[in-house]
Amino acid sequence: ATDLTNWVLSQQFTRFSIPTGEEGFDEVRYSWQGKEKCDEYFKAWVLKQKVLCRIEELQPGEWFKTKWTEWQKVLADWHQRQADFKDPIKEMARRQAEEDAKARAEEEKKAKEAGAAEGTPSEGEKKEGEDGEKKELAEEKPSEEATKPEPKKGDEGADDIFTVENVCDTGNGEPLFSKFTFEDWALLSLRLEMYLLVHAYKKDVGDSERVGIHESHLAFYYNKYYRKSFNVKYYGVDTNTELVNMVKDAVTVSQQNGVLVTTLSDEVNLDMFIRLTEDGRRDRQRRIDAGDESAKLKINKPPEAPAPYQGGAQPGAYGGYKGAKVGGYGAQRGATVPPPAGSYHGYSGAKGGPYGGKGAVVGGDFGKGYGAHGKNVCKQ
Repeated sequence: ATDLTNWVLSQQFTRFSIPTGEEGFDEVRYSWQGKEKCDEYFKAWVLKQKVLCRIEELQPGEWFKTKWTEWQKVLADWHQRQADFKDPIKEMARRQAEEDAKARAEEEKKAKEAGAAEGTPSEGEKKEGEDGEKKELAEEKPSEEATKPEPKKGDEGADDIFTVENVCDTGNGEPLFSKFTFEDWALLSLRLEMYLLVHAYKKDVGDSERVGIHESHLAFYYNKYYRKSFNVKYYGVDTNTELVNMVKDAVTVSQQNGVLVTTLSDEVNLDMFIRLTEDGRRDRQRRIDAGDESAKLKINKPPEAPAPYQGGAQPGAYGGYKGAKVGGYGAQRGATVPPPAGSYHGYSGAKGGPYGGKGAVVGGDFGKGYGAHGKNVCKQ
């Protein structure tokens, strides 16, 4: 047992040192090991605490705030582009435009063939010879194109993901993320959030010896930076490591010390996360099509917001809507008619899902040691 709490230890351990003669001691004896060994052991202990002890007073810096604001705008734009692409009216217009373009191309082709077939014999043999060569070339060209295999509808080459110039338009106005479901959007956000945490932490602590966020502190720093709840259960997994493994193409847990690391630079374009997510989606779909049931995701879909209040008050108390069928009317977003006057609570849970909004922090057990072993752990 110790009389030093973990919170105090996390606040003060950086001030610890081995006694020296300069501090006024008459003599400093090293009974078990020499001074060099003691210094080495103590330095290793301090470095270990810098990984295992979280920084209570840490606050998000300007780099994170700028990136996070940029991400929210880009993400909203991508959602809108997918909705526009899937809009039935716009899809009909797009198909009609494609058919019109094909019809015009066919007409132009026929007109060229007709003009080449008419010819002008009065121009002489030389002209006829030139026309003949042009005609032969025109006939050879479609034959060469005919040998090229036409891409099948639905074919998805993994190489196209990282070579396409515009993720919002891969051809005919189709975005690279056109087939994203809510699971893909959730993994997209998770990739970006873990990536930002890794880089923002290093920038904000300003200490090269604090090499990164230990996976056991993930919930603590996630809430500190994003101000929203964190629960691995929403993603269908049980541990922080399993969660990070779901986006291992962006962030991984170091086998050496258990901290989060990434190979992506802090200047990577945000569309890289769309590419990584689409690559993962295609790989997962191929595995599912091959009969691999383990490839299926188990992410819980966040609850949808309740329908707007349309009036028709009924007698009784007006308690907040909490998902039950029994209860009164709460103040709900998008209401067209306000509820009757009285005491009522706002809708509870609309912003408390795993992918946005504020909520309680679900902390993890971060006192299990340095990696898989060890006992000197700061725990709050």
